[in-house]
Amino acid sequence: MSLADRLILPPEFKTKSSGAIALNRAVERIEAAFPGVEKRPPDDVPVILAKVEAALRASDWVGVSSGDVSVAVFSHIEGRAFLSTELHDFIVRELEATSNATLIDAMCRGYLASWVAGSKKTRRLAAQLVAKSQLLPTRWKNLFTRCPDFLDADNGCTGVGAGMLEANSPFSWLKQMGLPSPYDEGFMRQAHLEFLRQTPDPKSARNVDKLITWVSPPGQPELLDTRAVEVVVKILSPWVSAECPAALREHCVDRLLRRFGDPRKENHAFWAEAGEAHMRVMLKWLAGKSMEAIFEIVTDTERGTDQGHQWAKRKRFWMGIYDQGRIDEAWVALGSAAIPHAKSLFSRTGDPAFLGFGRQAGRNDTCLLIMKLGNKTIVEGSHSFRVHVFPSASRPTPILYAEQYNIDDILLPNPHADARMHDTGGKWMKWVKRRIS
Repeated sequence: MSLADRLILPPEFKTKSSGAIALNRAVERIEAAFPGVEKRPPDDVPVILAKVEAALRASDWVGVSSGDVSVAVFSHIEGRAFLSTELHDFIVRELEATSNATLIDAMCRGYLASWVAGSKKTRRLAAQLVAKSQLLPTRWKNLFTRCPDFLDADNGCTGVGAGMLEANSPFSWLKQMGLPSPYDEGFMRQAHLEFLRQTPDPKSARNVDKLITWVSPPGQPELLDTRAVEVVVKILSPWVSAECPAALREHCVDRLLRRFGDPRKENHAFWAEAGEAHMRVMLKWLAGKSMEAIFEIVTDTERGTDQGHQWAKRKRFWMGIYDQGRIDEAWVALGSAAIPHAKSLFSRTGDPAFLGFGRQAGRNDTCLLIMKLGNKTIVEGSHSFRVHVFPSASRPTPILYAEQYNIDDILLPNPHADARMHDTGGKWMKWVKRRIS
């Protein structure tokens, strides 16, 4: 008889009063609304274990609840707490003999939390749960019936990972199956890795969104843990050694910025875990966004003035250099006069790129674009600012991603071999190309 057959109970099967059933359903609704929330503080566990052990030695169970024993059962299965030999042997016997729903619930939770493919412990627990199939609490009965892969001690995570891949929303599918906590360790940690392994390179907006939604489903707390890092790596990996199509790049940057923040100023520890190669991809993508943003901000700021025409040629030139793959990183420093325009553009578009900037405090009407090309740093600026190339013996090289800049700390003397005026004939462009070749 199959596992699914063994878990389908006959209609006349009843072991609880209607009041107990109603209470059980209420508990399950609470657990569905708050998946993975511990029922007691971890600090209580040693106290409860000591209480159960004392009762065992005295053969006096007055004041000890089945919930207390379930804590001991879960601790034993999870394997993180120290248990005396006497308490260990007691729990081993109880796992074989118990028909108590609270203890069986702890067995199910412990089985998934401690799951290791093909291990003796995992196989033994799976067999015990199959043997107790008629006694399983409703939520576990439903889960194992709908998705028997959860009781496959050898390849279960592979099957569940495949189910996640086929689902439109992996998180919603797992909840529909009846899994209380899709982000638990053990089984679900391995199922997550299987899901990523089986997922083809995400080269469409739909596949990118599916990955991000897995670690940030609607109505749930957003993860910034190892799972989320691995999703970011999966999204960026195809583009470490290839150029991403512009439309998909734009979509990826937008979704990653909104979900995980700008790595140049937010969640530094999280982004660092993605690794240098993937950070290079993200920073290069963000460079393009910052460059587009400053050209639009300055154009908006200078609209209607004598200087309003100057950025069209500069934008074509610098974005052409970017499209050649030459610009690795870029950062913007706005003068105070431009900041309201940046905020207004963000309000109109919702694009977080308009908020990714530092402040330039030396002159309120001058904005700076700081770009890194290999071992060179180029500083472009609005108004009469000359193009500057660093490193230079006259000034320290400006660092990227600072919150505050002062133009006087950057300006090179005039004239200077490492700075060039924007002449109307465009000779400055040829000068820049020579300097960065």
